[in-house]
Amino acid sequence: MKKSILIGTTISTLLLSTFLTTPVTTASAKTKYYANPYTLRHHKYWYSYQQNYSGKWGYRRLHFAKHSVFIATKTHRKGKWHHSHISAKHYYVNKHHGWYTFGTRGSDNVYHVKPSWRYMNNHRHWTLGEFDPSNNNGGYQINPPYTVWSYTTYMTGDGWYYNVNHVPSF
Repeated sequence: MKKSILIGTTISTLLLSTFLTTPVTTASAKTKYYANPYTLRHHKYWYSYQQNYSGKWGYRRLHFAKHSVFIATKTHRKGKWHHSHISAKHYYVNKHHGWYTFGTRGSDNVYHVKPSWRYMNNHRHWTLGEFDPSNNNGGYQINPPYTVWSYTTYMTGDGWYYNVNHVPSF
């Protein structure tokens, strides 16, 4: 009896994870709207303080809606947020080996994020790590280590990151 319950639970979990990463088709056969998984949508905002591709520090905020993502940036803590949005019509999201890849279809506007528990200041936090392929000097990092910036559920002036020694398989 326990074995059949375990098998049933495993199958339902696999079906649910398949549903969360598959495109949702609408009335139009040409348009596919990709649904963001609950893991990314669970918190309204994800905040990070990080270096951009040119090496300047700034704040970033991600908000995952059901079928799109909102990205906001600002340079100073008390400054105004500058918003951008990837609409559902042009948005995609995929999951592979724990990493979510999302962005604008048909462009190089791609983000790689991975949710995980991290210890920061001796406290355990639920974070969203963003893989950064840049060298913070306007180009791409050729050799490891690569930076993974940590987004948290609250805004802080600390730039949390960790290094990985290989490019994750997306």
